[in-house]
Amino acid sequence: MVLGLKAINSGVISTYPGEKLHGLFFDILKNANERLAEQVHEEDNYKPFTVSSILGKKTDRLIIIEKGRKYYIRITFLNEEVFNFFTIKIFKSKYSKEKLKINDLEFYISNVIFHEKQSKWAGILTENELLSTNYNNDVIKLRFYTPTLFRIGDKHLGYPFPDKVFKSLLKKFNKYAEFKINEDYANMFSDIEILNKRTYKKRVYMRNYYLDGFIGTVEYKIPTDDRNFFKVIHMLADFAFFSGVGYKTTMGFGQVKKLGE
Repeated sequence: MVLGLKAINSGVISTYPGEKLHGLFFDILKNANERLAEQVHEEDNYKPFTVSSILGKKTDRLIIIEKGRKYYIRITFLNEEVFNFFTIKIFKSKYSKEKLKINDLEFYISNVIFHEKQSKWAGILTENELLSTNYNNDVIKLRFYTPTLFRIGDKHLGYPFPDKVFKSLLKKFNKYAEFKINEDYANMFSDIEILNKRTYKKRVYMRNYYLDGFIGTVEYKIPTDDRNFFKVIHMLADFAFFSGVGYKTTMGFGQVKKLGE
């Protein structure tokens, strides 16, 4: 969903807003169902949602919020229960004109968008749609719209390694989908080539530290000798739009979209 927020007062968000919007998500979910919010919060890895930063705003500079203007955030769901409770609460808040707070800034919910015709960041995808799609192109182009990185132990890798990208997607897909992909395919991810890459580093300052990721476009070439593997990679690339890729997708990192066939 894409959530429209109308500013009630003016102010500044001085640090990366993804952290604050992550907190807002849990405030809303907690008000909807405290048990579920605690359950989701306690998930160690691959949580069933993502939250963007403020759409269209730079992630490496302060954001000026102006009274009366609309701002948009994007939230994705991989779990139906979380989606249902969150959405019901959102509509109740919208119609009762309940205020949402981000620090000392207050907002009304102005609109809730689900359809891709209303926003390129909205949409719905089912497992059946993924499984029934025929894919032909052996090159996949992914655009990483927000800083993306991978956490390996105490290290952070800010490079679009094929095995890291698709392993991240595979783990999250298998955690939440009814249909499970054979995890042995992960051994083949290193066979995927980077055909073309137009990326650059992007540093994000969090509250007490910073993270270095990358943004840009990457073309991956899939080996075509195993058609099942070929389909798996395409499915995971489509799934990336909803799951995000890599580290801290619940704070706006790793927002990714597969570009046309």
